[in-house]
Amino acid sequence: MPKRLAITIAGAVSLGSYEAGVLYEVLDAIHQHNVSPETLDHERIEVDVLTGASSGSMTAAIVAHKMLYAANEFRGPYDNPLYNVWVKQIDLAGLMNTVDDGSPESESALRSIFSSNMVERIAAETLTARYTDGEIPAPITHVAAARSISIGMTLTNMNGVDYGYDMHPSGKFVFTRHEDQLTRVVSVEGTDNKETWEEIRDAAVASGAYPLAFRAKEMDRRRSDYPKSNLEPWTDDPSRFTFTDGGVLQNEPLGMAKKLVDAIDHHWHNKSRFFMFVSPHGKNSNADSSFREVNADYFHIMRRLARVLLGQSEFQDWVAAVEMNKEIALLDARAAEVAEKLRSGELKSASLKRTADGLLKILFTQPKNGSARRVAKIGPETLSDARLRIEHQYHEEIEMLGPGTFSAEAFRDTVLAFEKAANLGGRDYMRIYGVAVSEELLAGAELSAFLGFFDERYRVHDYDRGRMVARGVLTDPALSEPGELGPIRYTPTHTNPIDSTLNGLQLSQLPSEEQQMFRDGIKKRVNELVRDLIGFWSYPADVVVIDPVMNAILNHLFRE
Repeated sequence: MPKRLAITIAGAVSLGSYEAGVLYEVLDAIHQHNVSPETLDHERIEVDVLTGASSGSMTAAIVAHKMLYAANEFRGPYDNPLYNVWVKQIDLAGLMNTVDDGSPESESALRSIFSSNMVERIAAETLTARYTDGEIPAPITHVAAARSISIGMTLTNMNGVDYGYDMHPSGKFVFTRHEDQLTRVVSVEGTDNKETWEEIRDAAVASGAYPLAFRAKEMDRRRSDYPKSNLEPWTDDPSRFTFTDGGVLQNEPLGMAKKLVDAIDHHWHNKSRFFMFVSPHGKNSNADSSFREVNADYFHIMRRLARVLLGQSEFQDWVAAVEMNKEIALLDARAAEVAEKLRSGELKSASLKRTADGLLKILFTQPKNGSARRVAKIGPETLSDARLRIEHQYHEEIEMLGPGTFSAEAFRDTVLAFEKAANLGGRDYMRIYGVAVSEELLAGAELSAFLGFFDERYRVHDYDRGRMVARGVLTDPALSEPGELGPIRYTPTHTNPIDSTLNGLQLSQLPSEEQQMFRDGIKKRVNELVRDLIGFWSYPADVVVIDPVMNAILNHLFRE
């Protein structure tokens, strides 16, 4: 069985260029590795899960689609779908080129600052143009792709989905959940069609609809997409919901990747399962000891809140995975102790087996509801299936004790009882490779990561930085140790020299023409907003009030 890789891509705004560089380097490395004559079948690496938030959702969708059906488009480091979208096609001039004229394509300043039409057009050209010109071309599949890929994208549901929970002593309360997601399984044979990829395209655009910057997006969702437990009734199925940026509530969906992995692996073959986490953040503290009441004006409050909200949606799943890995490591250590004591005779296998048998009968039977408190349902795994899984996961200890012996069975059932009692049956050790970077090494991190859109040079810089950071991870000797993803047999290809003067670029350092383009675009949208709100009186308001106020705000912004 080949090694399987699940990749999670964080929200990044213009730093999608950094993530594009990371993903290109990773796919190039796996391509070289898989086609190498030295690589054995069990050493091959296949990507079978991709999850993303916000801009990471668009990248996940692009990677899944092109890997399955258009691998020939990966022509080189500076001519491939990721580079072309994140470096060449999306820029500030296009984002500021809004049309607010009442036409069907009109973009009202009341709904967004930037052009959502541009984002929609790029998504359509990249993900669904394949299905608009008659006969669909034969798929060309990347050697790094599994035959099917599970894809997941975070969403923020502005309407919300209701779940009802019983209250004591009577009645119930309703919790409205706004954290949402869309997951689908796409494959070489079964999903190369317009309907599948239009839905994924729309979800990717909705996931990246950064609040205020881009307009919200509607999508139809079916009840079957949501957990059934406690889900309140719907009037219509499908129902229509309005979504905005998925990164608002969950910016780094590593947990979603794990759930998609569980649906594939069923907690088997964990030794050949690996995770990669791609983020342009993570090596900088978000703490700010300089923030004080005296400077907490509207401008600084809003700016700080943006950092706070983003910070609270980051790394939750990674931290949870790290803590869970500690729990699993403890279980493994206890299992090793039991195996050694059985081998040495310090523990008697017969008495241990009887005790474990009794515990397992209890642990694998649904408790009766003997009180007013509701009892959670135990998992669907049967005792016989769980025993087989434990034998597979701890095969080294079983081999040491002798397969089929009383000692081996006592060990198996004791470890299973430990696992079940600790509620670790649905948990696995996660080997996670982080591809993160310090923001001081990026050009586009300022202005809540919108700065990269100002100039292609900044996006090229961050793309190449992503390639270099990924290269450092992929060639790290730690990846060649036993039980790791490597050694990866690849030779890094040419990378343009990185202009270090762009590291940690600040707004105040931008050339005057770039500052002016941004100023003009923002003032244009504010003027359109005022016009939509007050009509005829917008012209004198522009001259007397709006322009002076906006100039003062923008001057303050560019001095920061």
